[in-house]
Amino acid sequence: MRPLFISPLGRGGVDFGIQNITRAVRRTGLAPELLRLPELYNFLPMLIPATLPADIVRRFDIVQGRSRVAFSLRNYERPVVTTVHHLTTDPALQPYSSFAQRLFYRLVESRYDGLSIAYADAVVCVSRYTQRMVALTYGRRDTVLIYDGIDTDVFVPPPGMARRNDGLPPSDARIRLLFVGNRTRRKGFDLLPQIMDRLPADYALYYTGGFQGRDTGPPHPRMIPIGSPDRAGLVAAYQSCDILLFPSRLEGFGIAPAEALACGRPVVTTNVAALPEVVDDGLNGFLVARDDVAGYAEKVRILGEDAALRRRFGEHGREKVVAKFAYGPLGKGFRQLYARLLGRDDD
Repeated sequence: MRPLFISPLGRGGVDFGIQNITRAVRRTGLAPELLRLPELYNFLPMLIPATLPADIVRRFDIVQGRSRVAFSLRNYERPVVTTVHHLTTDPALQPYSSFAQRLFYRLVESRYDGLSIAYADAVVCVSRYTQRMVALTYGRRDTVLIYDGIDTDVFVPPPGMARRNDGLPPSDARIRLLFVGNRTRRKGFDLLPQIMDRLPADYALYYTGGFQGRDTGPPHPRMIPIGSPDRAGLVAAYQSCDILLFPSRLEGFGIAPAEALACGRPVVTTNVAALPEVVDDGLNGFLVARDDVAGYAEKVRILGEDAALRRRFGEHGREKVVAKFAYGPLGKGFRQLYARLLGRDDD
């Protein structure tokens, strides 16, 4: 079985998601190919057939794309699989989107998602939360749950689990927090300075640059930018922090929390959307009500002042991610789906 993944370049977790799917499917013994297209095709996916010669697709058994583009792949006489990572029409997202974004989501992207979800031979959702939203919004209830996955052979704890790596800029801080994501309101970036105001002076927060949001310099004296690290740099950052602080207001899955847990780091995040499927409150992290600045600070301090608790949470998180969100379950899920669509034995 040879799946072809067609994915325009993106600016967030969805872009990493398709790379993870490709790697995971390849590890099952299949021969997938990932075809990257210019970013323009995220906005005008109907142009893909005019750009992509049909004979390319016919060398493969399955064609797959995210829900923003998959509807344009339906005329290649191959089963179409689409992945839904999150719906931008989710009412929970609207307060944190600009007017222009809401207009685009409503008039354009919701139509693309709806067409892809309606036309695809199989619709894969990356969390139970996303499954529920697809059923509520578009009425399709035969979706397949395959959680997003990460490479747990790469995202690993440092030797000794609780020891730090040296992958962050020097600091005199006793406790190092890390935020990974875009500098947007959806990710809760605007809450970080308020949370830091409530934490002791020997706590520092390192944060990534991401692809979205304006970089106007650190918004707090104890916030330290680390740019946009590559995968190796990101692993080093996780290994070098004590806690991932992730006050996101909406996630279709939660790649950053899963990566942090895989690296043996506890997570303080929000009790919304799919995040409770990744983080187990009181076992590998803490879940806080959306926008509860005092609550985030309180949970960070509990972990910051208890090294044994951080270690215990980190060990539990690592075990959970390996069992549920590693490349093994991800690749197996897609291989079984392809076999079913093609009427073949999954051998």
